[in-house]
Amino acid sequence: MFYRVLSRAVEGLIVLAATTLVTIVTTEVVLRYGFKHSLIFTEELSRYLMVWIVFLGSALAVRDGAHIHINFLIKRFNQRTQKWLRLSAHALTLVFLVFVAIEGIKILPQQLYQMCITINLSLFYFYLAIPVGSILMIIFLLPTFNDILKEKNSAAATDEGEKTVC
Repeated sequence: MFYRVLSRAVEGLIVLAATTLVTIVTTEVVLRYGFKHSLIFTEELSRYLMVWIVFLGSALAVRDGAHIHINFLIKRFNQRTQKWLRLSAHALTLVFLVFVAIEGIKILPQQLYQMCITINLSLFYFYLAIPVGSILMIIFLLPTFNDILKEKNSAAATDEGEKTVC
């Protein structure tokens, strides 16, 4: 239940940010090329919205197991070894995400009084995407450990990643 509510909230935020991004960029294009007038805040705001979309979208990709997996080497091992290699990869990912979240939290106070040039808003709100996105990725990554440990056929799970590679 918690993961479903959290997933819906993240999806809603992504839709809101993407809709805002498309709206301001479209408005900027129409104003610039149609009326020879430009809004000064669109470039900066669109950049920060894109950062939020990437971090929130990465959390959903972790939830869905949609990040690229390179598993041609893992397939050469027996199922037990495959399971432990996958657990090790997830553990390293978890350590990295914890590091990113901690470092992201550390830089927030420095950004509190720095203002965006064109939109007069604290950079704190934009740098907040780093720890928020990392913590969401951690939350969505944790259940995968249990899923891997419960797997009977590790080879089937390894093949699952192939369908998500673009």
